[in-house]
Amino acid sequence: MNYPLVAIVIPTLNEALFIGPCLDSILGQNYPFNRLDIMVVDGGSDDKTHEIVNGYADKWSNIRWIDNPRKIQSAAFNIGVSRSSASIVVRMDAHARYASDYISKCVAKLSTNPELGNVGGVCKVEAGAPTLMGKANAVLNQTSFGIGGAAFRIGTKACFTDTVPFGAFPRKVLDEIGPMNEKLSRGEDNEYNARIRNAGYKIYFDPQIISTYYSRPTLTSSVHQMYRNGRSIGVLLRTFPRAVGLRHVVPACFVVGMLSCLLFGWWVPILWNVLIWILVVYWIAALGATGLACLRFGFDMGFILPILFFSVHIAYGTGTVYGFLTKKI
Repeated sequence: MNYPLVAIVIPTLNEALFIGPCLDSILGQNYPFNRLDIMVVDGGSDDKTHEIVNGYADKWSNIRWIDNPRKIQSAAFNIGVSRSSASIVVRMDAHARYASDYISKCVAKLSTNPELGNVGGVCKVEAGAPTLMGKANAVLNQTSFGIGGAAFRIGTKACFTDTVPFGAFPRKVLDEIGPMNEKLSRGEDNEYNARIRNAGYKIYFDPQIISTYYSRPTLTSSVHQMYRNGRSIGVLLRTFPRAVGLRHVVPACFVVGMLSCLLFGWWVPILWNVLIWILVVYWIAALGATGLACLRFGFDMGFILPILFFSVHIAYGTGTVYGFLTKKI
């Protein structure tokens, strides 16, 4: 097998708890380590992230720390791409760890088809804290009702898709597409993958390429994350709608539908009945999804999951509406 030089770009901001396991999983790759250019591109961490990374960099010369004055992940990716001449760039997340054959499988798949512009795989989710809520947040990210039907979350068959996490990009595609949009503080990957597809390249999902992500530990942190994710979708819906899929806007339709029925019901009372039916259908679906999840993951989450489903759906939908209506990017 030919072993092209691979640049690994890891955006960070206060990832002291996770950057060590992330780097350890990269050190454990079966790809030749001397063919990896590993860059931790940091947006101003004030915890021990820098100290931990320096410990690795002192031992391995191809691990380096780079400052990211703009802080956001799109800027981190662009900095990493510009600081390396590698023919393949892999965008990894510090909040995850990677199977030992992650890089080799990405490189091998890219070599099979010049039309591939991005390759990635399944993202398994583990609890970010040893608590019932931490476990529930992990389950949330593994159910189609909870987080949508993206292939990388629930897919089991290889296919062309619209996006993958922690993707591997050929340099020639990056040179053609250009840098990530640094006007976007979130959702930059959706917009970038849409540009790749619009240029005629394909995005490939392979379930044999495996990473593991750590879920948010609390209800508050999960709701905050989903609100910000939803807001990024609202911004994309206004500025680059081709980057948004139907599954992304369902929570916003849910929120708008309920608010419309609640407000206009003062003039058209039948809308209050519609609101009741919307909630009835939703909670039937939520309880059904909870039951299926409990069969897979345990019944100790039977009370928490419906509340978590509702909370993150409202947060995501509200964020989408806000991102769409405001002029801020």
